[in-house]
Amino acid sequence: MTIMMAANELKEQLNKENLMIIDVRTKYGAYDSGEAAYGAGHIPGAVFLDMKKDVTGEKQFLPEPHRLAEKLGSLGISEKDNIVLYDQGNNRASSKAWVALHHLGHDRIFILHGGYPAWENEDYEQSTELRVKEPTTYQVNLRKSSVMTLTEVRQQLQEETLTLIDSRSYERYSGKVEPAYKKAGHIPGAVNYESKEIFDAQGNLKAKTVLQAHFQHIHPDEKVVVSCGSGGSACMNMVALVEAGYKDVALFAGGFSEWIEDDSNDIATGDQ
Repeated sequence: MTIMMAANELKEQLNKENLMIIDVRTKYGAYDSGEAAYGAGHIPGAVFLDMKKDVTGEKQFLPEPHRLAEKLGSLGISEKDNIVLYDQGNNRASSKAWVALHHLGHDRIFILHGGYPAWENEDYEQSTELRVKEPTTYQVNLRKSSVMTLTEVRQQLQEETLTLIDSRSYERYSGKVEPAYKKAGHIPGAVNYESKEIFDAQGNLKAKTVLQAHFQHIHPDEKVVVSCGSGGSACMNMVALVEAGYKDVALFAGGFSEWIEDDSNDIATGDQ
């Protein structure tokens, strides 16, 4: 199943009963917040999720499952709906929201290819009306294997039962530069696939066949865990891997920033 949905495909499905469109923009154009942008104009029938309030945990990268489920239920979204996410076109918010919903156990989640700009570029209808549906109870079927803890990552690296991807730039991965953290380098055993390499010159996710070639050195049957500094770039790589056909992909949201909190954890530099 492909994750990406083109604007014309979404337009054809707008009136389907089990379709829920979710606006996850964090800002757009002259609007400093996604909520303001949503209020000024959105895809007809779309509802809004706030990335900070709804798609981020109180003390963690991903939202607490029960809290996200309550929010979805309040918007009339059930676990059986087809969900289409869109952001401002940089894929960051939509990728994180996709991972959060995937972890919740949702099966049919799509991302609008090119985000809201793709919809605007086609001059499709925009709306300022708020969609109101009868609240429902969202049934969580947590996909526990889609998220991994530091302990699990450390253990499985030792057992060599997974491929760990570091989604940061090569300069940070290799330890040549480190603008944010107290230590430079990467988790020993991690391989570098910078997240920006999955996008084309227009900033859109590359085609499935191109992504398959990009990840060709990773066997399709391997357990793949994506990380970065603290989660964001890793989510984009996770979406790209699933789009490319990888079935067993998980997020290590803590990434390098959590790894270096324990001084007993080794740090690798260069290409090792």
